[in-house]
Amino acid sequence: MSPYEEMKLRLLNGSHSALAYLGGLAGFEFIADTVRAPEFASYARGLMDIDVTPTLNVPAGFDLTGYKAELVQRFANPVLRHRTAQIAMDGSQKLPYRLLGTISSRLAAGQSPRHACLAIAGWIRYVSAGQSDSGVPLPLDDPIAGQLRAAARSANTADALVTSFLALREVFSAELAEDRTFRSLLSGSLASLERFGAATVVAALAD
Repeated sequence: MSPYEEMKLRLLNGSHSALAYLGGLAGFEFIADTVRAPEFASYARGLMDIDVTPTLNVPAGFDLTGYKAELVQRFANPVLRHRTAQIAMDGSQKLPYRLLGTISSRLAAGQSPRHACLAIAGWIRYVSAGQSDSGVPLPLDDPIAGQLRAAARSANTADALVTSFLALREVFSAELAEDRTFRSLLSGSLASLERFGAATVVAALAD
């Protein structure tokens, strides 16, 4: 994979997916509406700056700061009618490339990728709850939807849900699933999403 492809996947696509799951949970229909909420814009910038940027091999002369600012502006453009439910589709196929690579890289460097792990917890919450924090149904459109529903039905606590979802080898490698830091961050983030809701948890992380 070229450095430019990796930047697109981890910065653009990774942030898009994170905003789709967390924004959908918070009740936003469109990505643009999500990013126009200050706490979600701050979260997106934090994901890019703190978790993704250190994992990138940036070509000489490339304006990475400008590119990231451009992405946030693009996400907030109301002309681009990207629905959170649309971007949330096929998570089991997208997340390994968009977010899990970032997480693996940061864990290998001894870091705790809180923003990226919150996005994965958002996906688990999106799938397992099947509705937003205000009770609006959230569609599950995924090639392994049956397995995801089974994983959700088999657990009733945040820790148990994390264990159930991490057993899905279509999504998580055995090495990542067994990482204690990753499990701890996921369980903590998921428990917070369940207790406080996505908007509150995102705002707390963005501060």
